[in-house]
Amino acid sequence: MSIDEKTVRRVAKLARLSLPEERVAPMAGELNAIMAWIEQLNEVDVEGVEPMTSAVEGLSLPMREDVVTDGETPSAC
Repeated sequence: MSIDEKTVRRVAKLARLSLPEERVAPMAGELNAIMAWIEQLNEVDVEGVEPMTSAVEGLSLPMREDVVTDGETPSAC
């Protein structure tokens, strides 16, 4: 998929971004590079790889007691 300058202008308008005209061509190049990287990722063989549910497995955070407090704010003098 190739992104041209017309598409960049349309996406910028839809996203309500102010994109100066001198940035349109470089932005098209950057977006095309991102799309090429995504296409490269789609070629990776992930058959048999279990999906990760967390980057840190088996770690649980301590839970605190759920108690309503006054927020521990100092009383007004």
